[in-house]
Amino acid sequence: MLNDLSNFSSAVLSTRLDAAWSYDERTGRYRDERGRFLSQSAVEAIVDSRIERLDATLRRITGMMASGNITLEQWQASVREAIKAAHIQAAIIGNGGRGRMGPAEYGRVGQRLGQEYRYLQNFAGDLLAGRISAPMALARISLYSQSVRGSFWQGTEMRRQQQGFSLMRRILDPQAQHCSDCIGFAAQGIVSLGTLPLPGQRCACRSRCKCRVVYYRQQAPVATV
Repeated sequence: MLNDLSNFSSAVLSTRLDAAWSYDERTGRYRDERGRFLSQSAVEAIVDSRIERLDATLRRITGMMASGNITLEQWQASVREAIKAAHIQAAIIGNGGRGRMGPAEYGRVGQRLGQEYRYLQNFAGDLLAGRISAPMALARISLYSQSVRGSFWQGTEMRRQQQGFSLMRRILDPQAQHCSDCIGFAAQGIVSLGTLPLPGQRCACRSRCKCRVVYYRQQAPVATV
């Protein structure tokens, strides 16, 4: 019954993003298999679709554990495998392709995964002690899929900084509910890169944050005569 998860992990790490799409170093944008540029919103939609796939997988595995079809140990190992694959892929997309992933980039993913694994260990402890119900477990497991978005934004910000972007702006998702923290970040408008936290950081939404970031280059002052 765990074969589906193994297939999922393999599929995430060998997606069409690497096979048919390419990252244009000159423009800092992705091209599809026909050479057309992908918009930033299209790239973000790719990430969102994979988060949805991951969420469905984690909920299915958690349901199997709750019904006794797999052990707690199998559940924990399977969740670790799935979120590791998804975080790596999200970081690859954010950084601009697998070829732009070096030790520093993988190291940042490793740090984020280490935190997620600690949360997961506590989650397993709560399950073992019977402190949470099956419905509560299904709600909690979704936090692990949503956290993947953080790896994408972390990679995106590093790539934009390397490309010479020095300004950022937090944008609220019009379809989502937002905490007061995110509303405050968005109200600041365009600020220096690094001034504002990335989506999911330092806000009450945490991993459920649906904000996005737009980056800008500093405009050179117009010479006057």
